[in-house]
Amino acid sequence: MRLNRLNPNYAFEWIIFMLLIVIQFAFLNASPVYILDESKFVEAAREMFVSGNYWIPTFNGSIFVDKPPMQYFFMMLGFKIFGINAFGARFFSAVFALLTVFFTYNFAHDFFGKKTARASLYILVSAFFFMQQFQLAVPDPYLIFFCSVALFSFFRYYKTRKSLYLFSFYFLLGLGVLSKGPVAVALPGLAVALFLIFRGELKKVFDYQPITGLLGVLLIALPWYWLIHIETDGAWTRGFFLVHNLQRFSEMMEGHGGPFFVTLGYVLLGLLPFSFYLPQAIRWAFRKAKNPIFLFCLIVGMVFIVFFSMSSTKLPNYTMPCYPFLALLLGNYFDKKIDRVDQGWNRLSLILLMLLTLSLPLAALIGLQMDSNLKQVYHLGYALVPTTIISLLASLFLIFKKHKQWFYTLGFGWMILAMLLFGYVYPQLNEINPVSQATKLLGKNQDFFVYKRMDPAFPFNYQRTFPVVNDTDEIEAYAAQHPNAYLLTNIRNTEVLDSLENWELIFQKKSVFEYHFTKIYQKRD
Repeated sequence: MRLNRLNPNYAFEWIIFMLLIVIQFAFLNASPVYILDESKFVEAAREMFVSGNYWIPTFNGSIFVDKPPMQYFFMMLGFKIFGINAFGARFFSAVFALLTVFFTYNFAHDFFGKKTARASLYILVSAFFFMQQFQLAVPDPYLIFFCSVALFSFFRYYKTRKSLYLFSFYFLLGLGVLSKGPVAVALPGLAVALFLIFRGELKKVFDYQPITGLLGVLLIALPWYWLIHIETDGAWTRGFFLVHNLQRFSEMMEGHGGPFFVTLGYVLLGLLPFSFYLPQAIRWAFRKAKNPIFLFCLIVGMVFIVFFSMSSTKLPNYTMPCYPFLALLLGNYFDKKIDRVDQGWNRLSLILLMLLTLSLPLAALIGLQMDSNLKQVYHLGYALVPTTIISLLASLFLIFKKHKQWFYTLGFGWMILAMLLFGYVYPQLNEINPVSQATKLLGKNQDFFVYKRMDPAFPFNYQRTFPVVNDTDEIEAYAAQHPNAYLLTNIRNTEVLDSLENWELIFQKKSVFEYHFTKIYQKRD
């Protein structure tokens, strides 16, 4: 049976989906657009929308090469429906959260059974960090959906040989390429190839029409790539493929790097609170690997984790397209082993989980007070207390051997954490970001120009682009024509600006999430 039936036997699923809707949609407009990547992507979509140039992304008037257009198309549709605001930019990211969870549930229901499907559903919805990704107007919600559902379609074709599923597989990969580039084909393709190899079926690879399928992917994605290549004289192509693909893999970019095991840490973070049981779930799946569904989920998870462990640039969102498959393995493990979650090696997972949960408020309070920029909002650490209390209450169920009650109470506690973060903590943090503080000081209607670079959240929040100058002569030339203009920058070394006798620093504020300071200078009378 499918979730799309109004059946009393599926009341649990409907309740969880209602909770998911609240988690995803209730707080979309609670925080302004501020995070570095989201600010750039949303502003690029805004500039495309207001200019009527729906094909070439720009940021502050200059070509923006970071990602392909899929997210911009959905954001522009959101602007059309809801206006140019944070809600409109993020709306379809939240929609894709619902779609991802829905398709994961249906896939689990068909190939693992109803109990595993329920557990997997609950694990994904309670994974606050995974759900947080769908709160942002970034490419990842689209890539996660297209990659995971494409792989679901492949496995359905593998089992049923229904052509519709094979068509869906290649069609969704094509949309994935329009979401984040060739990685949307490379990693799912590698996972499929390894699956067929381990199943001893590589000789049957042409049953899956790979040549026709790849031509279909090109038919979907290539027209836009070719158009932007021509329109930008190859500048976008060079920037995207050489910098944001090859260079990101071979070199650490923007300070986001680390050793091999960092990626594993991101996976544990992304699927909290149940990720502490992931090693046992993987071990359980290896024992069942003769069953193709277990082998398939294992391979998809390993391909994404190993690939991005080898990448020089590492970010928490990179491995997220495999999270639905890891959730399936976790869901099946809890379905079959729920009565043993506090026994044997599972005790270690339980102890680590409880230690983390108990330390969350204390770590937040200490961390916020240690940062001079955040000390004024250290009280936000108390928002993590409800999750700690609920988790402690959940542990009481284990004393009475009520393991299912432990599972559901624990997950609910982390859903509460997601709602508190999205609806209270993040909005409060954003009250002290440089853009909000500068707006309170000067308003949004002043004339600003930028020395070299700025906090990327300014253009979208001010709904305009900013003139950029690169040396002191240009500063004076612009000021001569705009005597009341304020000079804005966030470069680290501002000695050149500080040495200008006819300019004075009137505002300085550190970024909340990045290590740079926004500075505003005013011309002396």
